[in-house]
Amino acid sequence: MSHHSRFNRRVSALALMLIIVLSAPFFIAGTSQAKTIRALEVPPGFKVEPITANLELPTTFTFAPDGRVFIAEKAGRVKVWKDGVLYARPLIDIRDEVNSFVDRGLIGMALDPNFAENGWIYLLYAWDAPGQAKDVDEPRRSRLVRYTVEGDVVRPNSAFVLFDDHWNYTQNHSVGTLKFDKRGLLWVSLGEGSLSAMPDKLSLTALDINTLQGKVLRIDPRTGNGVPGNPFYDPRFPKRARSRVWSYGYRNPFRFALHPETQLPYVGDVGWNTYEMLMIATKGSNFGWPCVEGIMDVPQFQSMPECRGINVKTTTPKELSYHHNENNASVTAGDFNTGDHFPPEMKGNFFWGDYSTQVINRTVLDERGRFKETIPFGKQMGEPVDIQFGPDGALWYLSIYSGGLRRIVYEARPVGALATITRPAASNKPSATILAPFDGDTYLAGQTVRLRGETRNAVAAEWRITRYDGRRATPITYTTGLQASFVMPADLRDDGFVEAIFTATDGKGNLAATKVNIYPFPSDGYIRAWWLNGGYPYGTLDDDVLPGGEANYIARPGDKTAWAIRSPSRNINLLNYITPSRKTVAYAFVWIESAEDRKGLLGMNSDDGLAAWLNGKEIWRNKVSRYMPDDLRDIDLPPIELKRGYNALLLKIDTNDGDWQFKARVLNPDGSIMRDVAAKLVQAPTQ
Repeated sequence: MSHHSRFNRRVSALALMLIIVLSAPFFIAGTSQAKTIRALEVPPGFKVEPITANLELPTTFTFAPDGRVFIAEKAGRVKVWKDGVLYARPLIDIRDEVNSFVDRGLIGMALDPNFAENGWIYLLYAWDAPGQAKDVDEPRRSRLVRYTVEGDVVRPNSAFVLFDDHWNYTQNHSVGTLKFDKRGLLWVSLGEGSLSAMPDKLSLTALDINTLQGKVLRIDPRTGNGVPGNPFYDPRFPKRARSRVWSYGYRNPFRFALHPETQLPYVGDVGWNTYEMLMIATKGSNFGWPCVEGIMDVPQFQSMPECRGINVKTTTPKELSYHHNENNASVTAGDFNTGDHFPPEMKGNFFWGDYSTQVINRTVLDERGRFKETIPFGKQMGEPVDIQFGPDGALWYLSIYSGGLRRIVYEARPVGALATITRPAASNKPSATILAPFDGDTYLAGQTVRLRGETRNAVAAEWRITRYDGRRATPITYTTGLQASFVMPADLRDDGFVEAIFTATDGKGNLAATKVNIYPFPSDGYIRAWWLNGGYPYGTLDDDVLPGGEANYIARPGDKTAWAIRSPSRNINLLNYITPSRKTVAYAFVWIESAEDRKGLLGMNSDDGLAAWLNGKEIWRNKVSRYMPDDLRDIDLPPIELKRGYNALLLKIDTNDGDWQFKARVLNPDGSIMRDVAAKLVQAPTQ
């Protein structure tokens, strides 16, 4: 894409992107606002459907067999979308270890072919190791890691590192794509890690099969080793770079697809100043970078000894090399149309795009799988960074800046289902569910906590209640049955909690266990546990974007648009939880339990706009931009009237950029802390 970074644009291109963003409002999943995308050009009979725009720099996506779509964000989060809803809680958040400087980030993702049974997901990203500065322009290794998904989240401590010996020497040409072939082998594309703006000897590592820079790999997904049949495989050293290499001589093989029959990678290699390239990566092929770009020898490198004998005539030819024509360009290889949703003449076509020129094309292949004819398919498509056909037959793609996830459908034919498996038969194993209290609830000292559980396929159940003060654990009680109770200790510190473990057994040696943590009322009165809902991009404090309206909103367990969190501090830092985090609004909900009807104050503070509703009535709205200190000052103090029992409190917080924090507590009319109220995430069931 000329000498510019893949994820950075010239000013003119940025201006165009901003025009598109501002003139093309999005459909926001889970809201009452549905607006159409404008200015997209697709052939007659096709339409572009927005899926979700509530994403921050999305880079890649993949389809789960049960109909969910997993969407990776560059900074290191994976979001879950299903049936029109983008789940608030991420599948995984590894932002603390992903280096997302310029081209770097979480770029590759794939699900194991046996995902329905093993839950394995593979993530490919530039890595900030422990102790390294975060997101800086320093050499960094890349990591390929396998995790295990349980439900809608990744199981803690399930990471298994397959390799971490690819180097990002500079801010550009980092990692690329992950794809599984029909044999269950994992293919990986990796950039050569050199600076994009000028000739760099680091680029020459693309020609060295003893490194991973500028390569396409084929590996065993269980071990990360190379596999027999690779062109340079050495059975004595399957972990060595050369044993893993399938093809080489790439600059930035950002995206590729596997041919449905030959299983060969069709690679899009992002060029330098002159050409973008699409190539078929046959076994051991060498595409010549940096000695060769497209259909020309590169004069800046041809004089180097490493390029002696490496030229257009001696390297593997590309299928298509298209000229920049003095514009930016950045190829994004896409996918093969193997379904029946698109018109028959498009079946078997290879669809691909260009991130900079904002197009999607289709290429007709001959009987040998070679490029025969390329036909424009879509214009003004945003910045496509991942293009895939879904199980429904539609063409899905991610526009990293201007549109989030979209799909292109052919209106004359219905789309198929996203789910490719039927729901498994009900298990005969025992299950245990805690009905009350909810994880993260707070109770007053001396208040009785009543626990209620539910079991299936079980003959016995038990509760184990333990208090934790720092690392010290002290048993409180043990009891059998579906119900238990204990008195909240009066001497439990702010950083302490009570753990309640509920276990069900079936008498055959099988058991199921679940737990909740219950916390004391904090000494400073600030609410730590909230339901978070958001973020809603390009929303303001005056935009009501909640389903059913803000005044009627109540967060409930099972609602995937809300995420129950517990903050370690009084200041709730939304940057830790919500994306997008710029020009966005989010909501925080909690129940306030009061022993009687009374008046008081709601003590709040935020670094941006803040609005509040109590029991459906708006009590505060203040659009500000200010510094929010981590102390006990409350700047916003609207009067409130609590009723006996549970009171619904909803806060709305917006942000432009930078910090995004708030805090709230309930005060007496004289400003002292109201210490006989408790914050709950769920109303207690009727006893």
